[in-house]
Amino acid sequence: QQHPRALSEEDEQQQQQHVHPRILMHLDTSQRKQRQYWSVLLVTATATLVASHSILSLSSALHKMLVAPMERMLLTVSSLMLEPLRILPPLDDAHSQRHPETSFVENALIKVGSLLQLAFGEAGRRIIRRNLGAGATVKTDTKGVTVHAIFGFCDIRNFTGLTEVLQGDVGKLVNDVASVVHNAVAENYGAPNKNVGDAFLLVWQPKGQVKLHEVCDSALRSYVQIIVQLARCETMRRWERRPEVQKWSPGFKMHLGFGLHYGWAIECAIGSARKIDASYLSPHVNLSSRLEAATKQYSVKILVSGEMVRLCSTRVQGLMRLIDRVTLKGSDQPMELYTYDVGDVWPETVTAETVGSVPNDEFWELLPPSMQPEFRARHLEAMEYYLGGLEGTFADWPQAVALFEQWPLDGPSVAILEFISENQEPDGSAPGWWAG
Repeated sequence: QQHPRALSEEDEQQQQQHVHPRILMHLDTSQRKQRQYWSVLLVTATATLVASHSILSLSSALHKMLVAPMERMLLTVSSLMLEPLRILPPLDDAHSQRHPETSFVENALIKVGSLLQLAFGEAGRRIIRRNLGAGATVKTDTKGVTVHAIFGFCDIRNFTGLTEVLQGDVGKLVNDVASVVHNAVAENYGAPNKNVGDAFLLVWQPKGQVKLHEVCDSALRSYVQIIVQLARCETMRRWERRPEVQKWSPGFKMHLGFGLHYGWAIECAIGSARKIDASYLSPHVNLSSRLEAATKQYSVKILVSGEMVRLCSTRVQGLMRLIDRVTLKGSDQPMELYTYDVGDVWPETVTAETVGSVPNDEFWELLPPSMQPEFRARHLEAMEYYLGGLEGTFADWPQAVALFEQWPLDGPSVAILEFISENQEPDGSAPGWWAG
């Protein structure tokens, strides 16, 4: 056997010819592998696209069904923390139908926030803000804050009799009255604070760029607006026309008494961990209640303190009528009492729906005092005779009586005549202790 290296040139050429087909077969194998690679790559790409689409679809569904609702709920709580009285918009019906589970939770949170606003009101802003930004423990010991504000108190007349007549329906009546009162106050820079059975505590505080005299004018406007709306409101007419009401008091009409005063108060949370109310503590708040009660004594609808009147605009001050000056128990300082004479007859264009939209500069012209300027001037003259200056030194009661007796149907004049009759000297003059 010959050594391989001893192959002849001819044999070596034949061997190379036999090797050449193997190279061709190797190239064929490479193409098959390439097709396999491309096939695997195509399958992998397809699977990746399908998986990506599935992940994106799932992510989108999770965002719509879980993440977005959670973000909206967080935004609701954050909004209440920043501005506790901000109106919370309800969810649209289409969203609620598509995602009923999370919508139920969202709507519940919105309703709870709205109930917080209704329960605590303007005075409870700090309570809501402090507790939403704190831990799990509810904090009721919020420190009080001194505020200067206008305090109003109004009361439904003849409420005891109405309760006996209407029984369970009296709650509906109170709510109908409250709707008129609260809306009118809110439209005029104020806020309802507390509902006390047949009475309502109302508060006005200057905010932003609104000047104090504008707020004072608006507080008085609220009362006039309420009186007109109750008189022209068809809902009130239905209550007044009920057979049992007419049987109890034929010709019954719904009336409220109103007191208005400006002063300071402590805005705070009152109560315990079991029940708290956000309200105001101050003798000035109580004074607004006492003014409302005194409307019965003077037979007027509205009583306003002198402190409040002096803060009104000059125009509105000129429409008020001084009806007395009194010294309250526990106070050495006399207080002037004013009223705004609200009648029962107004232009036909003034309705329960339109009176609230009348511009301020037109309101007092459209609904002026029922007493004419001439009468108010003569009544002021009689009051000067009656009071006799700041210390009563120049009081001339006989002359005052001569004037007051000209108005036997005017409640304040009758009230002063009764006081003079009970306290005058035998000659009709003011007693020695009279200090105006």
